[in-house]
Amino acid sequence: MLSLAAVLLLLLPVASVASSPFKEELKTCHPDCTKFGNCNGETGQCDCPFGLTGPSCQDRLFPACHVSKDPGTLPHYGTWYPKNCECIKQLRDWPGSCPDYLHYEGDMAPYLPPCFYDILLQQKLLCYSYKGRAPAEQLSDSPALDDPAVEWFRARARPAMDLQPLAPADRPKASECEHKTPDGGQWRPLSECPDRCNNRGWCQIQGGNYQGRHTDPNERWCNCHGYFEGKSCEVADPSHCYRNCSGVGECVGGWCHCKPGYWGHGCTRTKAYTSAVGWRPNHAKIKIYVYDMPTHVVHRREVNDQWSLIDLMYNSELEFTDKLLGDWGVRTENPWEAALFYVPTYTYWFTGNVGHPYFLIQHVTKWLQDNSPFFNLTGGRNHILWATNDRGVCKNQMAPPEMQHSIKMVHFGQAPPVPYAQRSSGAKPSMQAILDSLQAAQQGRFTGFGPFGPMDLVEEGEICIRPEKDVVAPNYLHNDWVKPESYDKVWLTTFQPDGTRVVKRKPDAAPRKTTLYFGGFTKPQMSYSQGVRQTIHKMFGPRGKYNPEGANARPDYFIAGPMGGGAIEGMKTAKFCLAPMGAGWGIRLAEAMVSGCVPVIVQDHVYQAHWDILPFDEFSIRIGRNELHQLVEILDDVTPQQLVELQAGVERYHRAFFWDAHWGGLAYNYTLSALKRRAISLWSANYRRHTRRLQHEREALEQY
Repeated sequence: MLSLAAVLLLLLPVASVASSPFKEELKTCHPDCTKFGNCNGETGQCDCPFGLTGPSCQDRLFPACHVSKDPGTLPHYGTWYPKNCECIKQLRDWPGSCPDYLHYEGDMAPYLPPCFYDILLQQKLLCYSYKGRAPAEQLSDSPALDDPAVEWFRARARPAMDLQPLAPADRPKASECEHKTPDGGQWRPLSECPDRCNNRGWCQIQGGNYQGRHTDPNERWCNCHGYFEGKSCEVADPSHCYRNCSGVGECVGGWCHCKPGYWGHGCTRTKAYTSAVGWRPNHAKIKIYVYDMPTHVVHRREVNDQWSLIDLMYNSELEFTDKLLGDWGVRTENPWEAALFYVPTYTYWFTGNVGHPYFLIQHVTKWLQDNSPFFNLTGGRNHILWATNDRGVCKNQMAPPEMQHSIKMVHFGQAPPVPYAQRSSGAKPSMQAILDSLQAAQQGRFTGFGPFGPMDLVEEGEICIRPEKDVVAPNYLHNDWVKPESYDKVWLTTFQPDGTRVVKRKPDAAPRKTTLYFGGFTKPQMSYSQGVRQTIHKMFGPRGKYNPEGANARPDYFIAGPMGGGAIEGMKTAKFCLAPMGAGWGIRLAEAMVSGCVPVIVQDHVYQAHWDILPFDEFSIRIGRNELHQLVEILDDVTPQQLVELQAGVERYHRAFFWDAHWGGLAYNYTLSALKRRAISLWSANYRRHTRRLQHEREALEQY
């Protein structure tokens, strides 16, 4: 017999479960699409590797930049070895090379031209052309230097295409083994190398690359283009593509050519959706949609014909993207339910570490405005872009609102105390105000610091993030810092029965006899590290207060220049580790944390990685430049018990500062938490608003 409670429960009305407004629906592509491209089931278009286009990816954007007419080959456009002059012209004439809508808004020069391909910026570039061949028949196939059918020129692509024929005496001579390559080798006809390098490289004598040197003057060897390897460049290693193409694709020049039915980054897409109600983000479980940007907009490009051999510390964009692509707990293939939209841009491949992504962000934003209703619905405020370069998006401070609105993921979190509304209102920052402060700067802004020049103050005044919307994420640490043979010297890792990793400070770790450790490069310019590195070296140098040979010497402090691998061990035996800036963001906060060393952060106006997620007061010391001259006294004031508490905080939170999940890194998890907070901030109307943005939203909403 049922209890009274059970009967009453049965009598309660049953809440109806609404059917989903979203429906799976795949579009079809040209029947030959998957031969060289991927059928995008969301758009019904054929996604192509860079340089190929058309409904089946068999049309070429730059035919003369290919080495062969064989189908499926890729164009190459660097300056390491001569290209066909028509290649340069075709690249110049393509609207995506130096788009006319790129323009810089700011007081200072942009330092970078509004072009994405370096070959177009050369003034006297050696190139060749085949006599009697139509432009459509020209190829960059590395002919013999003495081929009578070849003419040689010096080319300049900008501002107008200019070709100057070379006199016979000025042409590269086969008898003298010219043309020289920048690595000291000699460029040779492609036909002299094994299998013509499979049309994936160039032929040369001697010289070298990242794999080593070649010294035999009789050896012809293939120097492979980016992402290809092997004696004849026959290997397309999937590790150079996201998620190794998920085992269902081939990595072609850093791009996944997927089996039919798959598309997108890492071949991770299989579904597409329509919506009966328009955009309706899930507020109970925040989801992120990942764009598959066309390769003609952004791609993992080569750098000057070479592999993009980036310093690993700039690799966070790759690490985050690779993990997000496989995280179906937060990722969605349905943009109609997404709260956030991630835009992979390969920013570092276009900017390097010292460049800035202003024009790239402008380029990507223009494409999103023209092609994405989801971008226009919020003016891009829920769209996420990376910038791991040294100074992040500092040059964007005066950019148009449509470039400002997106969430920037950066390592450099500088945000000086200047009201942002004054910047975004259209009124440019007062250069005179900066120059007026020079007199005070020359008299010494901070005790012990040298004078700051105009450019030092300009850089220090740049607004590089908006804390309520942008995310400061940790840099990537080289494996030498976190691999078990290094990491286990400090940390003891155990696993609970359910597989949970537990990390504690190793009880028998080496004693920490050094009070403060810093080994790092410095420069005369005070903008480098905001003058902190220069001052700390001066304080502990031969004429400084703590001269190693003087009365105030502190042998328990280690202050030196770059230590290379020595810092990995040095930090493990220090109580405190100095964490200043560099040219922009600094790497030493993350290094200190994984080394079990309490970071001493001296970075005025700079938000640190995870600043809004972690309790920095529990694991770090923060001091201003106005206190740096009292550094020794400040650290001497830390009691043994306080040090123990700080070290416990380092133990608790250090895994948030490295990315390698297979070794216990949690940087992805914490960064994801920060992004989810940005979605909540947007829903809470915490973002600053702009009249142009409101008009943009109204126009977008009228589409539904």
